[in-house]
Amino acid sequence: MAAIGFDLPKDSFTNLMKLGPHLLAPTGSDLGRHGQEGTVFAGYHYDINFLTIHYKTKFPGLFIWLRNGERVEVNVPDGCLLIQAGKQLEWMTAGDCKAGMHEVVVTKSTLDAIEKAKKENRSLWRVSSTLFSNVASDAVLKPLGHFAKSPLAVNYPPMLAGDYFEKELSVINLKGKNGA
Repeated sequence: MAAIGFDLPKDSFTNLMKLGPHLLAPTGSDLGRHGQEGTVFAGYHYDINFLTIHYKTKFPGLFIWLRNGERVEVNVPDGCLLIQAGKQLEWMTAGDCKAGMHEVVVTKSTLDAIEKAKKENRSLWRVSSTLFSNVASDAVLKPLGHFAKSPLAVNYPPMLAGDYFEKELSVINLKGKNGA
């Protein structure tokens, strides 16, 4: 669907994602211990993968930034998903579709949900199940189709997705000592 929406052949993205290192990353935060307003569980960041897929959580606190810079608290409706662009999608669209910035923080809304959960004798764990979809490590990341003709395409040179991933991990100091 995304490829069609970007006026690309329908399998443009799915072909690149075959055998990609996709990751389902459930995370839990104990709001009974760390439920103070302003507590940051995930600071302001973008994701380096292709698409980030967020499922609804029982406690609010996920914020996204719109292209105009406005910070918005997310409320994912029941049965729905929030899908955010990652850096790999930004690369393939020569920046036309920017990677989504987001954070997770305890807010007044979170505190209200904590109080409600306490009254209902429910768990105070904030659990999120996030799926990070990725382009296959040996696939070439580059602007696709008409995006290759964009004047901004020079900012997104062809590169193996795995090399790009390692480069990003090095920048944020997650690759290990001495780049190993």
